[in-house]
Amino acid sequence: MTRSTDPLLLELPDVETWGLAGKVVLITGGASGIGAATARLASADGAQVLVCDLDGSNGREIAEETGGRFIPLDVTSPEDWASAADGLDQLDIAILNAGVEFRDPADFARTPDDPGEWDLDLYMRARGVNVDGVAFGLHALVPVFDRLGGGAITVTASLAGLIPWSPDPVYSMTKWAAVGLVRAATTSLRRKSITINAVCPGGVATPMTRVFDGSVPEGMADPRHIAAAHLGIATSGHSGRVIKAVVGYPHAAHQFAEVTNTF
Repeated sequence: MTRSTDPLLLELPDVETWGLAGKVVLITGGASGIGAATARLASADGAQVLVCDLDGSNGREIAEETGGRFIPLDVTSPEDWASAADGLDQLDIAILNAGVEFRDPADFARTPDDPGEWDLDLYMRARGVNVDGVAFGLHALVPVFDRLGGGAITVTASLAGLIPWSPDPVYSMTKWAAVGLVRAATTSLRRKSITINAVCPGGVATPMTRVFDGSVPEGMADPRHIAAAHLGIATSGHSGRVIKAVVGYPHAAHQFAEVTNTF
């Protein structure tokens, strides 16, 4: 991740504003972590934020703080997505950020990496939030963007979606799926004037990584670093890019091996 003059790397500029005044930005997983940081950053730049989350208490708090609106949303529920999308008369950016690890959410015990010992209930939870949550979001929101003349979608993936993250192969699988979906959906969405990109963070100081007090331990990224990547790529006009967002490095697009379609 060294600095390069190669335009394909798409190093996002460090800017003061993303021109969000009067824009509407929908954020899933908006009650905490990266989602809350993105809501704050977008609001500070003039956007109206739609904070979507299952956590009503923190979600309403973030919505009130940012002058936005809270929408209760279980991203694994097509019905919830249909309800969230119903009646939206403006939508400029959707940030599909909700995500979970393959852990027990109560005691944080990591599920064994041996597939023969997986807790399948936790597997279904991880797949539901990290994969279905993105797919159902696209299914519900693309018609809204299409009706409104276009817009931008970003997805929170992970560096674990670019490398084999052996400590948590299920999490890695779900994030590879998110990256693949973003890249494969680019062509059809371009025809509707909708851009779609992914942001791949490394370690981020959030409740998901057991940081609950707002501190940023050494070697971890501030959630605002990831939020800036989301807003930067969403407003760039580019599509199909996968942005690496790692502490200490500029935001830059991952370069994949070139593959030519054979059909």
